[in-house]
Amino acid sequence: MSQITRLTPDCPPDAHKVMREPENKLNALLAVKVEDSELERYGATDLCEVLALMSSAPNIICSDKCQAAIQEQATAAEIKPNFVKIIASEGCLIYPDGAQSSMLKFYDFAGDYQNFKDFLTYLNEQCLISVDTLSMLVLRSISTVYPWDKLLAGDFVRQYLKAMAALTAEDRLLLTDIRYGRASSEIKQSKPEAYQFLRLERKLFLQYPSED
Repeated sequence: MSQITRLTPDCPPDAHKVMREPENKLNALLAVKVEDSELERYGATDLCEVLALMSSAPNIICSDKCQAAIQEQATAAEIKPNFVKIIASEGCLIYPDGAQSSMLKFYDFAGDYQNFKDFLTYLNEQCLISVDTLSMLVLRSISTVYPWDKLLAGDFVRQYLKAMAALTAEDRLLLTDIRYGRASSEIKQSKPEAYQFLRLERKLFLQYPSED
């Protein structure tokens, strides 16, 4: 197995609750959209290790083939994945015990960063939003900031959009390889645009961890 980077957050998950109550309600659920090509390139073991960075109970959108592979490796990766079932423009979660959530409006945003221009607006809605594995940690962190500081979350959205706009297809593949431990993260000089995205991701991931 490759060496997946396991960063330790600088702040505890409830750090933002110490001073005051949340100002905004977070109703949306994020679901990671995993393509079969990612499973084939990196393998189920490393894929599950990466999904564990998102959550101990990640919501996942994938093919039946990918779902079976994830379920096989889930225990070893210490995750309890929920799989998303999509019907038209709605979706629901299928939990590990087979129970099913209520149907929610589904926004398939993964794969086009420009869909997240109004990300904060959707966070207030009871819905499911798909995110790709490249952007999942940045967007999860922004959703963690949103209830406590909408202005700061909005600034992070703008930083994310700017960083994504600068990436080439080669940069995206490099960043994904770094995520899976296939490439070095020492890219500040050689790949400055990719480095800016990596810097933003790690800044947010370390300062604004999820609550699970």
